[in-house]
Amino acid sequence: MFDMNPLNLPDAQLQQLIMLVVAAVLGFIIGYVSQRSTISELEGSLTTTERDLDDCYRKTPIISDTNDEETIVLNRIRTRSSEINFGRIGMASAVDADDLKIIIGIGPFLEKKLNAIGIYTFRQIANFAHDDIEQVNDIIEFFPGRIERDNWVGQAAELANKK
Repeated sequence: MFDMNPLNLPDAQLQQLIMLVVAAVLGFIIGYVSQRSTISELEGSLTTTERDLDDCYRKTPIISDTNDEETIVLNRIRTRSSEINFGRIGMASAVDADDLKIIIGIGPFLEKKLNAIGIYTFRQIANFAHDDIEQVNDIIEFFPGRIERDNWVGQAAELANKK
């Protein structure tokens, strides 16, 4: 009755070695798949966070004093700044700002409107395509065709090259 001890079999050590190798391989596979899954989740989370961060950089803060007519207009314009293709015209901030009033046709309030939507530099205006001109014209609530008549793009290109 006690002759059935599995450790007394001639190939018992080989069987134990095979079981150990199989357990190690299965453990490695399970760990690898689990690691890949975790890495994929973290990469997705990182992408979402980077996209949210980019959105925060693009948005300019809304001024809360709504008693002033100028502030109301600027806040209304700010809300539409995401419609502009900054990938084509370039990103800038108030730190990089040029004096846009140098361009003929841009006054102090119009400069504030442009700044409100994220346009701060001559280079950005110089990079305007026809679609950008129409889009900006609509957003800043400016006279149709005025940007082209005053040749903002040409003036901005000259001023950017002088800089």
